[in-house]
Amino acid sequence: VRKKAFEAEIIAYEKIDKSIAAALNSIKGEVNTISEARGFASPLDQALHMSRMQKETLTAMQEAVKDYYEVFRAYLKRKAKLLGHKNGLPFYDLNAPIGSFNKHFTIEEANDYVFKNFSTFSPNLANLAKRAFTENWIDYTPRKGKRGGAFCSNMHEIKESRIMTNFTGAFGDMLTLSHELGHAYHGDTIFNESILNSSYTMPVAETASTFCETIVNKAAIKDAQTKDEKIFLLESAIQGYTAVVIDIMSRFIFERSVFEGRKETVYDVDELKELMIKAQKETYGDGLDQDNLHPYMWIPKPHYYSGGLSYYNFPYTFGLLFAKGLYAKYLENKKEFVKNYDLLLAATGKMSVEDVAKLMNIDVTKKAFWVSSLEMLKEDIEEFLELTK
Repeated sequence: VRKKAFEAEIIAYEKIDKSIAAALNSIKGEVNTISEARGFASPLDQALHMSRMQKETLTAMQEAVKDYYEVFRAYLKRKAKLLGHKNGLPFYDLNAPIGSFNKHFTIEEANDYVFKNFSTFSPNLANLAKRAFTENWIDYTPRKGKRGGAFCSNMHEIKESRIMTNFTGAFGDMLTLSHELGHAYHGDTIFNESILNSSYTMPVAETASTFCETIVNKAAIKDAQTKDEKIFLLESAIQGYTAVVIDIMSRFIFERSVFEGRKETVYDVDELKELMIKAQKETYGDGLDQDNLHPYMWIPKPHYYSGGLSYYNFPYTFGLLFAKGLYAKYLENKKEFVKNYDLLLAATGKMSVEDVAKLMNIDVTKKAFWVSSLEMLKEDIEEFLELTK
């Protein structure tokens, strides 16, 4: 079914690829022109300026990521083997489930589980979740006319948040709930700041949400009652890591190539497909089946088509790894960490990402921090490999 859906998707793209290619060329050409006129050396420099982030930080993070390519490839090759593929994982099976988790949750059960595990972190986090549950901040279930996905809007004016989810009872929906409550908690820490100090940048936007998701996911893995459940929960998390670390890196490489080449030429469809395949091969390597990559991955990602927000990719990697690094700090000294965590979140609206990190004695311009974060992901991957021998 996944293979047929993938093939149908590719055929659908062939009907619109020329017009989408024209749009991509136009937007990237416009951004090149405007960023230069504004005095930036490149669109990447402009994106970093908007993110309040130094290039040294991005370089350190990406150099660390490159060192862990092989760790992710080992996971992808194991998954391919489990699914019966001999030459690496085909792109259409990247999100195939492994293991089994048949539990379903009511809204009340999900709320209770999230609240229970948030309570292990701090009373402030637990109280925020309780407010969201009891004061009807959350639109839980899907219905006709409601868009998919999930979202949290923090409203500084009334010091409250509103959350949209599409809860169906699956474990992933409970993780999504914890993720969006993390965004609400981030907002809650900033509500005491002035309105001018309340706008945080893309790289730190996923910090609290990923942290909260990690709290709940770690608890669920610990509570798993069978080997199959544990494998499912671990692999689901690793799927997310792979998307945010490996696939995001391929998207960054592709976008950088388009920006650089666009100064000299206008790309046709085949050239864009070649750039995307090259980027995927560079990051996924032999973890993916080289004959079953996704040449059209530049079409379904709306992130490429914003003239005002280029490189809408690396902030996701920053968010995941920064949150994981913070979680490692939390495990070292829980009491001291909790005291400083709210101060860190509150500062994200008025500081650079480097200065925010310094509040926890973290230097994000150094590769060592990012290695410590990636080691946490590696631990999960190694456990998955051990369980699936």
